[in-house]
Amino acid sequence: MKWLLFILLFLVLLILLIVVTRLTIFIDVNHSQDDDHIKIKFSIWFGLIRYTINVPMVAIDEETPSIVFKKEKKANIASDEKKKTVKFSFHNLMDSIHDSKEILYRVIDLVPILKHFLKKISVSKFEWHSHIGIGDAAHTGIITGLGWSIKGTIVGVISQYFNLKTYPDYSITPSFQVAVSETKLRCMIQFRIGYAIVAGIKVMKRWRGSLPKFKSKSLSKLNNADSDKKSV
Repeated sequence: MKWLLFILLFLVLLILLIVVTRLTIFIDVNHSQDDDHIKIKFSIWFGLIRYTINVPMVAIDEETPSIVFKKEKKANIASDEKKKTVKFSFHNLMDSIHDSKEILYRVIDLVPILKHFLKKISVSKFEWHSHIGIGDAAHTGIITGLGWSIKGTIVGVISQYFNLKTYPDYSITPSFQVAVSETKLRCMIQFRIGYAIVAGIKVMKRWRGSLPKFKSKSLSKLNNADSDKKSV
């Protein structure tokens, strides 16, 4: 009996620990001419457990057409790295849009749930610097103005929907004589895992109808799992 109580107490403490655990996500995007690199690192418990996704190369496949990139996954609990090539085409984009519309239709009050969760996400670092130019002063000026407008809009959205803890540091440096395309983005966000769990529970509680037919590969697995359960 004592062992049972000890196990129950341990499980309760473990659940509470997971709920209050703060997840930190580092996003590092670096584009320099034809050299692209994306790095996303997930960390909890002051870096005791880490998981990193590296995308060291991005290219355009003209035959498909699609975006091709190599993805590397590495965790501190396992020394081996997993590498694979991934393609993202226009059809993948349309499938993702279709699935997003399906989820938006199926979940009642999804937008308020997302807004409440996003406000729990703290943005403690945001740096975005670009250096652009096409070799023509007039056209470079137009592109620079458009870039400032896009960055200002994105920063405004982040300020409105997220919990911004720092002043965004962003800039655009025009190159009027030489064609240049460079950008660096550094971002760090944090939130407690419990907030994500609560948001997931709300989504399930407000889900109406059966599971729709998802088209994207990541969500179509849910359809396969659901069909397997029905067959059993």
